[in-house]
Formats: sequence, structure tokens, C-alpha cells
Amino acid sequence: MISQPKFRLTTKILLLALGNVTLLALMFLAFVRWQLGQDFESFLMTTARERILSETRSIALEMRDSETAAWDQILADHSSTHGVTFALFRGEGEQVAGPKLSLPGELKARMMIGPPPGRGRPWEGPPPPARVLATMGAGPFLLSASSGEYNYWVSMRTFVPAVGVDGRPSRGLLVIASPNLLTNPFFFQLGPWLLIGFVAVGVSLLCWLPLVRGLTRSIVQMTEATAKIAEGDFDTQLSVKRQDELGLLGSSINRMAARLGAFTHGQKRFLGDVAHELRSPLGRMQLALGILDRKVDDSGAEYIKDIADDVKVMSGLTDGLLEFAKAEMRQGTVTLGPVNVADVVWRAVKAESRPGVEVNVDVDPMLMVNAETECLFRAVANVIRNAIRYAGEAGPIVVGASRQRGEVNLTVMDAGPGVPVESVDQIFEPFYRLEYARDRESGGAGLGLAIVKSCIEACGGRVSCKNLDPKGLEVSLVLASA
Repeated sequence: MISQPKFRLTTKILLLALGNVTLLALMFLAFVRWQLGQDFESFLMTTARERILSETRSIALEMRDSETAAWDQILADHSSTHGVTFALFRGEGEQVAGPKLSLPGELKARMMIGPPPGRGRPWEGPPPPARVLATMGAGPFLLSASSGEYNYWVSMRTFVPAVGVDGRPSRGLLVIASPNLLTNPFFFQLGPWLLIGFVAVGVSLLCWLPLVRGLTRSIVQMTEATAKIAEGDFDTQLSVKRQDELGLLGSSINRMAARLGAFTHGQKRFLGDVAHELRSPLGRMQLALGILDRKVDDSGAEYIKDIADDVKVMSGLTDGLLEFAKAEMRQGTVTLGPVNVADVVWRAVKAESRPGVEVNVDVDPMLMVNAETECLFRAVANVIRNAIRYAGEAGPIVVGASRQRGEVNLTVMDAGPGVPVESVDQIFEPFYRLEYARDRESGGAGLGLAIVKSCIEACGGRVSCKNLDPKGLEVSLVLASA
């Protein structure tokens, strides 16, 4: 089974790309700030220039058409609308309208400098028309920073209606105060910058995503292929289309699978051929020992018995090797179909039962699996035989089955000592035997559970085992439900 990664490679690469774009943006911002120095805030407010000019002109026109007593309300309305504080000052620094403000030194100095030559006199003649008023605030604004209630100050030259000599308009400053700059939409419009950021991220994703998807797709295919090879499916082949290092790796995996398949197939044939060839001489040896047993006297009978026991062990090992080789060679060639689980289990129990050993069967008579009858019978019989051999005297052996999500889990549980934790994943390997199973009386050749695994995998299933609490062992045979 392929385990899922805790953190996907796709996510890592995309986060790296996003971090790269963010780092570049911060470096660009730091470079611009270093280059512009104190004019950095003015650079950020470039997009607010027209908005400030428009508000200055609008306020000037409203004041021209209103009484002096209404000027505070005009500024208050504009302040409420834009989230800033507007105030109007004459050129000499006297506040004319708006809430009382304590101007920073830079703005005071600007007022003391006064207007350019020829522009500081009161307005002469009739009030200026709207087209003239529209140009009075067209000069560059001044951005100042200070500490206190308001951190940022913007001043724009404008005119002060009806406050000059003889009630005529004069020039002054419209001051805009705000506690913040970047978070105030009147000064700094975050939307366009966010749009640029999203576009940059989107372009980066479009550039990175094809590469990332190609890499991760190839890695996932290789992971799945190597997992199948690890489970013994050596016919697995990758479709290699890449011309880079991953393509070379895929070709190497294909060659490795082919070589392993050839080695494994040759090993299986060798085991089968050896087992088959040994059966004839062993049979002749058993026949000869039977004849000798009748001819020798009592002094030689003990030696004949020892030889006969050795030949019997060799014959059992040969039969096991032949059965294992047949099970391995049948993988991928068996014909699967609906098989009644209860029928196979009862047949196996009848074949393997021993006097004094209790075997309880709890299997639904209608339960069906997709398998091959003889393969399933051989697997169940070997598991029951194994349980009887090592745990038959410890208590009843229970054979059960249940259907779960389209699969049938056939279990054989005993009350024996179980197996060491480090051996749980190894007992299905050929010729693997626990230490206490190595003696002639109780141990086999280490092929019983290997045959179980081969038979179940030939039917498209899987096997596993686990120790029970407080004692016992459970062997699970999982097959597709029919």
C-alpha cells in the first residue's frame, strides 16, 4: 500500500514560487525606498494626486458659493466622506475653517515662505470664475510626516474666498490630515497594487504549474510502479515520454522490473523442477527402506527408522516446494469466478482437523468472493493447518468472515503465543521460520504461509496478520466480493 505524503511536492514547489515572487517584490520595494529616500511616500501617493486636486477644487467652489459660517460644515462633510480631516489656512498661517489643528513644522515653514512673487496679493476685481478656480489648486502638493494624532499631512495651494482685503478672495492652503497613509483609500489605493500582485502570482503559476505538474505526475507514476514491483508485480512498465533525468529514471525502473521478473520466474521454475525431479528418487528410497526394514534384524531397525524419518522430511519439503512453485507459477493465469466462502472453509476444516483441537466456523453460507476454488482452498487449509500445529492446544481456533466496502475479510484466529513483533511482516516469506518452529517435531519448511500469500495474490487479494491482545494470532485473507 502506498502511504500518502505529509506535505505534497506540488505544494512545496508552488509555495517556493510564491515566496520567490514575494521576496522579489519586497526587494524591489526596498530598492525604490532607498532610491527615493524621503520622497517614498510621495511616490506611493502618485495615484492620489488627481483625487487630491479634485477635492481641493471641489471644496474651493463650494466655499465660494456658501456663507463663511457654512465652511466648517463643508469641510466636515468632505472629511466624513473620505476618512481624513480637512482644514483651510490663509497664507500667513491663520486657520480659517475646519477643526483646530497644530501644524507640523514643515507646513508652517511653507506658509512662512509665502506665495511666489506676484501671487501673494489679495484677489482684485470680481470673484474668479470656475475655470480660474479650477487652476488655483493645480500646484504640487506637499506631503509631511509627524508624530501625534495625525501622522501624515498633505497641503495644497488654493484660494480662500471672501477673506482677503475688502472681502475679496486670497490665496491659502488646504491641509489634509490622516493618522495613516497606506491603509487610507483616499491617499493610497490598495486595489491596483493587489491586482498587480495577483497578476504577478498568476503569471508565476502559469509558468511554474506545467513544470510542477509534469514532475509530480512522473514521480507519482514511478511511486505507484515501484510499489507494485515491491509487491511482486514485475510486469509493471512505465510509459516513458520524458527526455530528462526523470525519463532516464523511468527507463531504469522498467529495466529493473524486467530483470527482477526474469530472475524470479527462473527461480520459480528452478524450484518446481528440482522438487519434481526429487520426488522420483525419494519415492524409490522410501520403497527401498520398506524392503530393508523387513530384512534387517532388530539391531539395524533403529538406523532404518532414522533414515526413513529423514526421507519423510525430505519428501514433505519436496511436496511443499512443488506446491509453492505451482502457486507462484499460477499467478496471473488463474481464472477467477464466484466462490462460496463457507463451502471452502468447511472443506478445509474437514481436511485439516485433528483430534482434540476445536475449530469454530462463523461464516455466512451466502457469502461469495471472486477467486479460484482450489487456490482459496489451499490457502485456507494452510492457515488452519498452521494454527492447529502451533496453537491447537491453547484454545479454540475461530474462522470468520465479514463483508466490508466491496471486500470480504476471511480471518483465522487462534489463542496461541502469537509471533514476535519483528516477525509479523516476515512470516509470509518463503523459508522463513520462527526459532521455536525449527525443530523436526513441530516445525515445517517455512513454506505454508508463503503458499497462502501466493494463492491469495493469484486471486487478486492480499494477506496480513497481527497479534491479538492478550494472546493469539489473527491471519486475514482479503478478497474482492462477488
